[in-house]
Amino acid sequence: MKDGSDRAGYLEAWLYNHSEAARRSLWRRVHAPGQTLILVAVLGFVLALPAYLWLLLENARALSAGVDHQPRIALYLDLEGGGALTGTAARIDALPGVAEVTAIEADAALAAYRESLPDPALLDWLEDNPLPAIIEVLPLERTPEAVAAMEQQLATLLPEATVISDHEWVRQLDALHAAGLRVLLVVSALLALGITLILAVASAAELRERHEEIAISRITGATDRFLRRPSLYGGLLLGVGGGLVSLILLGIVVMMTRSPVEEAAVVFGIPFAFAGPQARVGLMLVGTGLVLGWIGARLGSAAALRD
Repeated sequence: MKDGSDRAGYLEAWLYNHSEAARRSLWRRVHAPGQTLILVAVLGFVLALPAYLWLLLENARALSAGVDHQPRIALYLDLEGGGALTGTAARIDALPGVAEVTAIEADAALAAYRESLPDPALLDWLEDNPLPAIIEVLPLERTPEAVAAMEQQLATLLPEATVISDHEWVRQLDALHAAGLRVLLVVSALLALGITLILAVASAAELRERHEEIAISRITGATDRFLRRPSLYGGLLLGVGGGLVSLILLGIVVMMTRSPVEEAAVVFGIPFAFAGPQARVGLMLVGTGLVLGWIGARLGSAAALRD
């Protein structure tokens, strides 16, 4: 019975100490509005910038999906008659990993090329059709590795055919996206380090201004954990404020970006809707703000209490 009452008393004291520390921290933030607003604004900007760059990368990837950029494999064959071409196309269509097969006879290819010329009469001097029959193959998987494997398989199946694929640009697109994400990660890490140091300096300066109060509290037996607790809650409050400000900033820049990007997509004939931040992005921003605020306050309070 006594152990239960001791635990209840300990829990009550723990809750009181933390609530009192949070209250004191909130009081200091309210009574220092200039410093609080500056720190919250800087943290909000630091959080919003990487989130905006990430949104641009993801929308750029979605915009490219509106273009017909499926990697295709073209087989150029010297076949006589449409029956042989149809049979060869059927053999290819039966292969695993093939999504679509399109057979184009040599005469149809020449007719399409003639129509694309400004003056179709330029080809009237041709006695024979110099173009081969074409079979276009669309693989199920668009990864460069899968397209290269399909290209090798087709070359083995039809050694007399000339096999050409356009999968290299898919590899280039993936490489550009990966490089963009890596640059974004580096920029985010540098910004996070910078704002953490700024919050640490601000927390340390606040504690040094209260050096007399801290000295008296230490005489009465206050521990470093007790003395740094208000600073930690202050860092958490700044983190929440910075996360909310970053959401506001992100919403503003997305609204400013959406219209011109969508209008540009319409000009190029690409159906596209600029995607804004989802709920999980907001949670990540607020959570990241909390973590950075706590770390900055922890570092700053530890440095100040050691002095």
